[in-house]
Amino acid sequence: MTANHIGDTIYHSTAAPATNNKAGFEALTWVLAKGGQTLPQLGVSHSMIDVPDLQTGFTSAVKGAAQGVDTTATFRDVPADAGQAAIKLAANSQGGVGALKIVTGTGTDNAPVTGDVVQYAQGILHSFVPNPKDNSTFKGFTVGFRQNAPTVDDVQPS
Repeated sequence: MTANHIGDTIYHSTAAPATNNKAGFEALTWVLAKGGQTLPQLGVSHSMIDVPDLQTGFTSAVKGAAQGVDTTATFRDVPADAGQAAIKLAANSQGGVGALKIVTGTGTDNAPVTGDVVQYAQGILHSFVPNPKDNSTFKGFTVGFRQNAPTVDDVQPS
């Protein structure tokens, strides 16, 4: 059976965790951001280091330093939503430091319940851009998110 992302929700914290692990993320205060349409694609990428070999004439590669991906989230406008307001504020601020929590919720209205799959990431929210104002675009916005540490896969705590 093929799964999709319908029902996934995104939460924002205005602080980065003290430690990049389950305990660090669970200690944060989270606010649901409604209206998510495209959620960030969390992960890291690596520099590749070429290693030429004169004997074989072949250049192989080794993995170098990792860095968090720079990804985008898209939202439809939900007036007076505290989560959207926090994300916009962070993306427009000089620092933008915070954390995201993506949950595949199984509760009422996709609310997370104990044991649901959770992904945590810390990084920088940036580049708030409102959608174009025309006759074929809904009100909404995009923001960038640059991850600053590896993703922490977990489950919703009790």
